[in-house]
Amino acid sequence: MTEAAAGPRSRLFHVDADGRRAELPDHHIDRIEGGWFWLDLLDPSEARTHEIAERFALHRITREDLLEAQIPKFDDLDRYRVFVVHALAPDSDVLRTVEVDVVVGQDWIITVHPGSVRSIDVLTERIHRDDFTLDGPFHLACRLFELVGERYLPILDDVDTQVLDLEEGAVEGDPAVLPDIHALRRDLSLLRRSLAPQRRMLEVLLRSHGDRTDPAGRDLADALDHHAHMIESLDSAHQMVATLVDTYRSATAERLNEVMKVLTVFSAIFLPMTLVAGIYGMNFAGMPELDEPWGYPVALGSMALIAVGLWLYFVRRGFIGSPELRRALRPARAVGRVGRGLASAAVQPVRAATRRVNGDGATDE
Repeated sequence: MTEAAAGPRSRLFHVDADGRRAELPDHHIDRIEGGWFWLDLLDPSEARTHEIAERFALHRITREDLLEAQIPKFDDLDRYRVFVVHALAPDSDVLRTVEVDVVVGQDWIITVHPGSVRSIDVLTERIHRDDFTLDGPFHLACRLFELVGERYLPILDDVDTQVLDLEEGAVEGDPAVLPDIHALRRDLSLLRRSLAPQRRMLEVLLRSHGDRTDPAGRDLADALDHHAHMIESLDSAHQMVATLVDTYRSATAERLNEVMKVLTVFSAIFLPMTLVAGIYGMNFAGMPELDEPWGYPVALGSMALIAVGLWLYFVRRGFIGSPELRRALRPARAVGRVGRGLASAAVQPVRAATRRVNGDGATDE
């Protein structure tokens, strides 16, 4: 049985006028008097959704929003407000988001979501605590928005870790990192599509709310800060992943160049040896050295000298061989600072420019 199926299908919380909170069966919703209440619906049927819509006289557009998939948005109607947010699903094998529809009235709030949402589970746990302040249905919605944003934050740290892990494989041109790079880029695009409109919704909501000093305004500001930070981090991570793809392609092209270079060098080495063997294999009667006893070792020695000479030439030119072997066969020269980056410049002492005034008024440094 899945987590969504194992949990309760609906939950009803009542906060009376004195601030006392209680969880009630959902069929007691018509018996509630005074205070305000929160009705949470997990994967309701279409008939149950229409029943709730009739009970609270929801607009036709709101009913469609509850039944169909929507991007994050905010609608301000006459008697209530509708919010659509995307929260992280509790799946561990693949990154997935769950749509949460939030309808906020004057003394009630309804949340509808097709799957289990950890942020709502945390909210239902905290609502029983006395130190968990709630100033009404809208404040509860703001608390939910903040928790939804907090759930995304650990992913950003994991993105940085994955980028660093994949960078080493990309530099080496390891084909095993390519599926991981594409999976990471897919997840980043998914998060960007959900969080970008969600941040815009929070910006509009915070501007319309006006007061950032009350509890709801502070929670809205915190939720907006979380989303703004996540969008900036996602943009940076997307650029780093694109760089990883370019790095992998460059490393793969470099490896292919190395292979082609080695094959070309061996072909160039064996070409003159094949020429010598071809000449002495023509079997003309008048060819010199055919009857000489030293002809065969001289031919083999010549081919060996040609092969060794060409190999040394190609190594010195940098076509083949390790960097250490190339440096050993090259003439000694001054070692530059290539590859040290900016570290060597950072430790250099500050050089103050000295200026000397000549007799004619000119200055020298």
